[in-house]
Amino acid sequence: MVFAFVLAIIFIVFVLGPMARAHADRVGRGADPAAFPGTAPEVVRLREEVDRLSAEVAKLTEEQQFMLRLLAPGDRPPTPASAEGESGDPGPHPAA
Repeated sequence: MVFAFVLAIIFIVFVLGPMARAHADRVGRGADPAAFPGTAPEVVRLREEVDRLSAEVAKLTEEQQFMLRLLAPGDRPPTPASAEGESGDPGPHPAA
């Protein structure tokens, strides 16, 4: 029983270990661009599209922050509609 356990450990360390390391190195390097001919223009187009979308997201973020600043409660004078009160009635009218 101990012999089988030792044999399994040796197999894992000396066979599966180097195979896993080689696979990890290949994945870490990425695919070789020469292995996929004709994809270079598509990759360039996709990168340009990602750059365009990133710029659009940044623009939308700035617009949202501006709108939030406009809508945030702060030191703004009350508008005539908010000075009338909840019911919309401006209060008692002077007798004419």
